[in-house]
Amino acid sequence: MIRLHPHLSYANVMATAAVFIALGGSAYAVTQLPRDSVGAAQIKRSAVGASELRTGAVSSRSIRDRSVTLRDISAAARGSLRGAKGDSGPAGPSGVAFHAAVNSGGATVRGNATGFTHDQGGSGLYTIAFGRDVNGCQATATLAAVQNGRSLEQPTPGRITVGAAGATLAVRTFDVDGSAKDQPFNVIVVC
Repeated sequence: MIRLHPHLSYANVMATAAVFIALGGSAYAVTQLPRDSVGAAQIKRSAVGASELRTGAVSSRSIRDRSVTLRDISAAARGSLRGAKGDSGPAGPSGVAFHAAVNSGGATVRGNATGFTHDQGGSGLYTIAFGRDVNGCQATATLAAVQNGRSLEQPTPGRITVGAAGATLAVRTFDVDGSAKDQPFNVIVVC
């Protein structure tokens, strides 16, 4: 005790007491604060940053929908979403290449067909040209309501077939009993 006495001063005693009081207050706060009692209202603006958050602490459930904008995402993150240059991956489907709405008289009302022919007299045969080979494409046609002059022409119950031949499609329309019948239709070609 005699050795300790020359080092004791008022400043040393007060510093030691301050440390014990501070530690005791922190320990009290840790043990006495209820769980989840500190929220956004108790935290100063910009007081919590990236260094205070543990990895995975913020998930998509924690973020309100449409609250993150493009400017909130780093340039590196945006670049990684686009993929590396030259690494575009496999090409996706090109979508609808050609389409046409044809009335029962054989007139192309809408679409990008380059030409058409229709055998008159109820043959139900229509030939539609698209200006490019469509043999390797997928074509589908359906009986549909199509504008014919000032009126909207409705199809009667029936069926329709479609087949590719070079740069043209051959479309045949039929009545419900299977006999050939001129009918309005839509056709879509995907290449």
